[in-house]
Amino acid sequence: MEDRLVKIHRVTKVVKGGRIFSYTSTSICGNRKYFIGFGRGKSREILESIKKSYLKARNNILKLNIFNNTISHFLYAKHSSCKIFLYPASKIIGLVACSAVKQVMVSAGVKSIFSKIHGSTNSVNVTICAIKALTFLK
Repeated sequence: MEDRLVKIHRVTKVVKGGRIFSYTSTSICGNRKYFIGFGRGKSREILESIKKSYLKARNNILKLNIFNNTISHFLYAKHSSCKIFLYPASKIIGLVACSAVKQVMVSAGVKSIFSKIHGSTNSVNVTICAIKALTFLK
């Protein structure tokens, strides 16, 4: 399994004595052979939050029904205010997508796809939305 870090987010909590920093990491895990997982980890240290997110991603693995390195039909998913449309494409086209969707598709083993995002383009929400769309494959 190959782990990819999608985003590290620093969160600040202000208390009477000063500021307390903590970190949230988002990662995906895939083997490029139609298995993919998603995980988030929180901690006060960066490395600890990354380790937690990798561990959760490996525990939440899904099997996808993909043939010929592309999806078989049009897919739509919505998460929060992010809406994603995934269209099948021929081998010549390749991956036409933003960086967050590309990371998900490369980890899953999809080699040719069109994608369009409406609404929020937050990389965490886009990642969740793309994985949710891939789970709708028949």
